[in-house]
Amino acid sequence: MGPLTMKNVPAETTSFVGRAADLDAVRDLLANARLVTLVGPGGVGKTRLAVRVARAVEAAFPDGVCLVELSSLEDPGLLATTVAAALDLPERPSVPAIELLAGHLRERRFLLLLDTCEHLVDACAALAEVLLSNAPGLHVLATSRRPLDIPAEHTRAVAPLPVPEPGAPWPPDPGGALSLFADRAAAAALGFTVTEDNREEVGALCRRLDGIPLAIELAVVRLRALPLEAILARLDDRFQLLTGGSKTVIPRHQTLETTIGWSHDLCSPAERLLWARLSVFAGEFDLDAAEKICAFGELSAEAVLTTLISLVDQSVVQRVEGAPGARFRLLDTIRSYGAGRLAASGESEILRARHRDHYLAMTRAFDAGWLGPDQLSWLEWARHERPNIRVALEFCLSAPEQAPLGLELAGKLAGLWLCGLLAEGRHWLHRALELAGEPTTDRVRGLWLMVWLMDVGGVRGDTNRLLREGEELADRIGDENGALWCSVFRLHTQFFEATVAPDLAGFLAVRHRLAELGDRLAVIFTSLVLGWMHTAMGDPAQAVEACDEALAANADPEECWARSWALWVKSMALWAQGEHGPSARCLREAVLLKHRLGDVMGFAQCLEGLGWAAAERREHDRAARLLGAADTLWQRVSNEPQFGLRLLQEFHDKSVQVVQNGLGPHGYAAARQRGGALDVEQALALALDEPVEPGEDRRHLSPRERQVAELVADGLTNREIGERLDISKRTVDAHLEHILAKLGLVSRTQISKLTTRP
Repeated sequence: MGPLTMKNVPAETTSFVGRAADLDAVRDLLANARLVTLVGPGGVGKTRLAVRVARAVEAAFPDGVCLVELSSLEDPGLLATTVAAALDLPERPSVPAIELLAGHLRERRFLLLLDTCEHLVDACAALAEVLLSNAPGLHVLATSRRPLDIPAEHTRAVAPLPVPEPGAPWPPDPGGALSLFADRAAAAALGFTVTEDNREEVGALCRRLDGIPLAIELAVVRLRALPLEAILARLDDRFQLLTGGSKTVIPRHQTLETTIGWSHDLCSPAERLLWARLSVFAGEFDLDAAEKICAFGELSAEAVLTTLISLVDQSVVQRVEGAPGARFRLLDTIRSYGAGRLAASGESEILRARHRDHYLAMTRAFDAGWLGPDQLSWLEWARHERPNIRVALEFCLSAPEQAPLGLELAGKLAGLWLCGLLAEGRHWLHRALELAGEPTTDRVRGLWLMVWLMDVGGVRGDTNRLLREGEELADRIGDENGALWCSVFRLHTQFFEATVAPDLAGFLAVRHRLAELGDRLAVIFTSLVLGWMHTAMGDPAQAVEACDEALAANADPEECWARSWALWVKSMALWAQGEHGPSARCLREAVLLKHRLGDVMGFAQCLEGLGWAAAERREHDRAARLLGAADTLWQRVSNEPQFGLRLLQEFHDKSVQVVQNGLGPHGYAAARQRGGALDVEQALALALDEPVEPGEDRRHLSPRERQVAELVADGLTNREIGERLDISKRTVDAHLEHILAKLGLVSRTQISKLTTRP
């Protein structure tokens, strides 16, 4: 919607040393070329330079700058989807991600950073060509160990930092490798400074490291434990060994590998073992995963923690700042080195299997807890772990005998796919269903889940074939629950496609049996479908009853997904029977839940309904902006606004007519365009800016909500409030959003101003 500004571009935590000329050169290139690739060996500083360039040219790209890290992506088929996700573009059914990207960027002045392209170079080249040819205001800055090799590309070699010649005098402004060493050494080893007495050793060390920034930073860490002379002696010995006594200059890539190998040799046996085993992770990982996967044989679970801390201290493992809980990652070059050691140890397949088993167990827990009080925490976990989940799925689908596990894993992630990742869910389910042909309950689930993702995503296809196979297979293996779910989606698909009149009697019979089997998700979901069927068939009172039943079956206030959809369906039923005030109240609660989930499709529907409410109150400008915001989001997620349902389209058209009559065609178009330019946070603030209706006491806070409000007024953070009240931060987040909705506010500051203690 609105500008993304500096999205995913990390803050710089250390000084930027020795790249002034490179910075100026790349800025000049970007001013005249639309694709610039920074090329150089691993560890030379390509990413750091790209980030600094992005910050330097930010003003030239008013529609935003976004960094997309690709080191953990293995499947080139997911490249466009990954870039779209980084730009916060929800999936759009029936539209390939590359077309979605091209459409989104077409009218924007935007800088896209593609970081670490060498393992996906062909896919990155194709992506860049399509986007640049369709979006004239787009510039792409890539980092890679080799060029993308397409006609539009301008490359800039990122060389190691300059080092002094042997015996050369120390310059007044040393620059380059010497300055980097001095800066990092002062930070890494308290009290260390470069002096006349150690300058010669510092210069020799930088030469031996060939001026490669990563190599220098790894060596500097050793100053915590070893004097400079000892580091240099060990490094010289290592190089002597690897070059057979030759004193010739070592190639840069060999220097980097040698330096990492030297750092590896200085590690204890336990540290080396854990380093190798941690290379199985893609992207980030948490302590629990490290212990579950890496602790076996010579390395106990207790030893993993202490060894991991030691590797963090040595800069082998990076602590991820700002992440929930304790999360870690390996730099790509260090991970690759560890993977080589893991392969040489013969443990690679063992670790990949343990990695798969851990994430399969976690996704089973994710599925079991999806409708519970920890739903948002599970969703946050799954989104952080997407690179590892992808690696686990890829491993499962690398051989037919493992494919059933991949099918189970993909099926257990239904909650993730349904919250904005419909296309990726279909991608993995399609692959798993193609490979895993065994007659299992997981295959039945995969078939009806595939239909679900197709239906809600507006993808029309061979759903009848999928459901027919699911029904036949379920009957053959005695999977009654699976057969009932297939029946649910046969009716669901018919309703969405409007092929036949809904069979309410059949639907109710299926729903009743699912309830007898204790399937809570099925009870809630079928209540929602039943509610909408009643609304569309002209019986909104029955629809409200069905939605209330769904809400009663899911009373946990921390559950957001089912509750938000029940509130939305109920709001539509209330609107259909003319109860516009209660409808808007349902939507205000639902829009907060949709925002927390990141469910753009549902968020758009709530904005749409609140636009109708504003139009009904003759708040024409606000209504037009809400409808514009909703329409922009719909264009990003579906080819069928209003789910393609006739009744919703009628409500929409009537509201548009009211607003156009109030503002005139040009006024409506202008206000609608302003709404379409809002970002998600601005759209949420507009949605919550509702007037107090007669008889509606929005200041009635529960005792717990009043406690939270008072602590907000005292200046405590959500985490501090949770500790004070002995509740989770996630629970505090939920209370805060309920408070904002009840008080008609949009910020913590407003709570502080309005809240008074009794």
